[in-house]
Amino acid sequence: MTLRETTPRALLLGVLLALILGAANAYLGLFAGMTVSASIPAAVISMAILRALGGATILENNLVQTVASAGEAVAAGAIFTFPALVIMGYRGALSYWHITILCLVGSTMGSWLIVFMRRAYIVEEHLPFPEGVACAEVLRAGEAAGRAKPLLWGGIIAASVKAAQDVIGFAPRAVAGARWFAGGAFAASFNLSGALLGVGYIVGFRIAALVFAGGALANLIAIPIATAMYPELHRLTAGDAAHQIWSNQTRYLGVGAMLVGGLTTIWRLRTRIGRAVSESVAIIRGASHPVVVPREETDVSTSTVLGAVALCVPALFAIAWLLSGRVWLAVILAIVLVILSFFGSAIAGYLTGLVGASNNPISGVTVIVLLGVAMLLKLLGLDSADGARLAIMTGAVICVAAAMAGDSLHDLATGYHVGATPRALEIGVLIGAIASSFVMAPVLNVLIDGYGIAGAAHAGPGALPAPQAFLIAGVARGVFGSNLPWTMIGTGAALAIAVAAIDRWLESSGRRLRLPVMPLALGLYLPFGLGITIMIGSLANLFHPREDREGGNVGLLFAAGLVAGEALMGVANGALVTIGARLPVIR
Repeated sequence: MTLRETTPRALLLGVLLALILGAANAYLGLFAGMTVSASIPAAVISMAILRALGGATILENNLVQTVASAGEAVAAGAIFTFPALVIMGYRGALSYWHITILCLVGSTMGSWLIVFMRRAYIVEEHLPFPEGVACAEVLRAGEAAGRAKPLLWGGIIAASVKAAQDVIGFAPRAVAGARWFAGGAFAASFNLSGALLGVGYIVGFRIAALVFAGGALANLIAIPIATAMYPELHRLTAGDAAHQIWSNQTRYLGVGAMLVGGLTTIWRLRTRIGRAVSESVAIIRGASHPVVVPREETDVSTSTVLGAVALCVPALFAIAWLLSGRVWLAVILAIVLVILSFFGSAIAGYLTGLVGASNNPISGVTVIVLLGVAMLLKLLGLDSADGARLAIMTGAVICVAAAMAGDSLHDLATGYHVGATPRALEIGVLIGAIASSFVMAPVLNVLIDGYGIAGAAHAGPGALPAPQAFLIAGVARGVFGSNLPWTMIGTGAALAIAVAAIDRWLESSGRRLRLPVMPLALGLYLPFGLGITIMIGSLANLFHPREDREGGNVGLLFAAGLVAGEALMGVANGALVTIGARLPVIR
């Protein structure tokens, strides 16, 4: 049977949407500190356009959203790092070729290194990939209009709430409360987000409970203890004191825990990843008993992946040499960045499997690898000014790679549920990333010149906050200034080691209860309000019947609609602000 999947019109439409949605998300990320997954908006747009043209299939629509989502991933990696240079005092336009080459290298490694993890994460590990499942349901509903009613209602409700929050300004984004008690600041919040409720429903109670437990540990134990230790904070409100401690101290518990969680995850899956590599090598060598691989399991060949990564090494060397002027340092950095890109991609891919691409803490993964790069440069004798700048520029490679890895695995999970060809998606996402990389520098320079970065020199009253870029700049300065909260990082790592040991004991004793480290680490790092909302969504999964009389998964369709509706309205809101609309209307 001939399947209509990779077509010129699908690639062209995907690239066009990648450029548009990537630019919108670049602004949204600098403005709000987060991006919105472009997969579902792109899938909806694709279904409308290709249906009008005629002859479209679910696999062709899936390829369009795969190519289009790459633009958002490249934007996320770029906006979290390169604006940090402006915050640190860099003057003039950001270099076009530096940004383009670093984005090309990062997106190539991130989108293709995960080829070795696809089967381990999606097929064997059975990670939920909530937004991947949601996108697959959107595509299926587009094929069968009779199944679209729960999806439609979920989308209408979530989009209406998002419009009331961001466009009209009638509804709050979160409900929060805080108070001083026994010398410590206790704070909690609840994000009014349909998408997070949908994510909670899809990931289920077990993972949501661990994310919630991490947030509770940080906000109800660590923050009260830390605020009690700083008497000067008592001049602030309980909410402001708790937020300050979370931003500067307790959030780094999650960084240390994610570092350990990433290492243990890679070690636990080492056999599966190694088997994927060895099977690919056997196919390349033409073993005496060749294995016939089904279309749904056909990846880009190992030789092609390794060849693409090998081409990235001289590019990394050239950039590091130009920035540092030292050949030996450029050689070391090129090798280290390839290793760290694999590590960062593995962590980001796993986290996307837990909570989705929109909630993937790319900044946390970037902080981890940036710490490693900056500490290496400091040990090699670079001073504060040159070392911090070089750390951010080279760290951008890992940030883009991590964002691309999460996005690519999300798309491959969608493809797994609709029967797509992995190789077609792996090639398609790289095409979208390459196209987006060539326009990212002009987009960044236009936004920085037009708005400015809040807190930087010559910033106007409407300057963009760029919260993640400030975090990255603070980490780079902190390593060279020796003022990072190493105690919190070490405590988070120690906590993760203890949890990993307990989880290993539970596994060896045959218990059904498990305590994986990564969901707990995610809860430690993310704002507590996200974890609470995800937890509530997972409770609906426990008590609400999931199937109708015809066996359709009504609950899953409704949850997918919640994710889709908020994503569509989020992109629309970003587009309105980008063209100059002053939102919300009610201020």
